[in-house]
Amino acid sequence: MILPVLAAAAIAAGAPQPAQAEIAWIAGGAFCEPETVLPLPDDTLLVSNVCDFRKTGNGFLTLLSADGEPLDWRIVENLDEPLGMDLHGGRLFVVDNNRLRIFAWPGYEVLEVIDLQTSVANDIAVAPDGRVYISDTAGGKVVEIGVDGTQSMLTAEARFPGANGLGIQGGCLYVGGERLWRVDLRSRAVQIVGPSWLADIDGIEFEADGTLQATPVGGPLVRYWSDDRFEILGGEGVSSANHGYSARSGLALIPTGFDNQVIAIRVTAPPQPKE
Repeated sequence: MILPVLAAAAIAAGAPQPAQAEIAWIAGGAFCEPETVLPLPDDTLLVSNVCDFRKTGNGFLTLLSADGEPLDWRIVENLDEPLGMDLHGGRLFVVDNNRLRIFAWPGYEVLEVIDLQTSVANDIAVAPDGRVYISDTAGGKVVEIGVDGTQSMLTAEARFPGANGLGIQGGCLYVGGERLWRVDLRSRAVQIVGPSWLADIDGIEFEADGTLQATPVGGPLVRYWSDDRFEILGGEGVSSANHGYSARSGLALIPTGFDNQVIAIRVTAPPQPKE
């Protein structure tokens, strides 16, 4: 989430300069502060539009084709601040102004609305077992919703300043914020991932081979394997909020909250390690 008080920012000091990304397409039109892109199983793309954090009822969801053509600018309307989204078991989860709205997918009929125990709820990740994790940016924490609906804090104390993007891979929850953290969901052990410049993380995605993708707030696309093996891709207009990744098309999908566009970056094979 790009908060209104934050200007678009480049990747943190000390990072190498981005290489020019291969832009597959750019979608524009009637977006209004697009925040998150969620690829769907039918190859369409769902985009959340915040459309002024200070007002309620302005937010909406847009449906795009796989190549960025608008299918329905307002497939869901009358939201407040739709931020993170995830899809699990035929249900669409949308974080909206400290509420979790759950819709049927496809169809988008409302199934449930849950009040969250958060100050500023932001991103969401749903585990394979149905547990739901939601970042609380103001609280510096992650809230876990059990399969019985019980809400609790993921760790015994707030461990994640600026908690923002979330992603699940291999039994671990990755939490973006002032840094990037990895939480073992069994032991709840927390580790920092990556160098100090890998910071202010908004979007977290994983490629089929486990490659980590991260987008700093207002920054480029980072593909990360280790501290000495990574790729940074940027270019004109690439200023990310919470990006998505479509493995089928090989595209990282960058919502530019201030430019009202979605930019698709083509992701190629990992670069070879330097000898």
